[in-house]
Amino acid sequence: MAVPQALNRGLVMVNFYSQFLTCTNASSIQDAAEHINHIREVAGVDSVGLGAGYDGINFTPTGLEDVSSYPALFAQLVGSGKWNTEDLKKLAGLNFLRVLREVEKVKDDMARSGAEPFEDNIATKYLKGRTNCTSEDPFQKKN
Repeated sequence: MAVPQALNRGLVMVNFYSQFLTCTNASSIQDAAEHINHIREVAGVDSVGLGAGYDGINFTPTGLEDVSSYPALFAQLVGSGKWNTEDLKKLAGLNFLRVLREVEKVKDDMARSGAEPFEDNIATKYLKGRTNCTSEDPFQKKN
């Protein structure tokens, strides 16, 4: 099976907030590894990074309480049979650095052409009170 690649070469920075991993206040290092593996399967190894969020989350996975436990996380990933040393380097920061370099290039190209940045937000009416723990598409019409 071919490895999928993200179309825009972007990056999913995986947050370790337990609610994001299991939709509860409890999660494990294995839950984090499974989440990372899922993102890798969907978007490819070049599109996943570690975002953790330790500076703003109040429930962390057991065994992954801070960055000192990254070796244990990497051991979990290697144990899954899906990761090698080069892949782990990408996860640990090389993917992030690649994206930053590409963003800087786009910024420079836009500045040279005189283009202004554009930002857009999802309107609250489309979110309809949904939380992050749903598989429902906020844009899908209900019958």
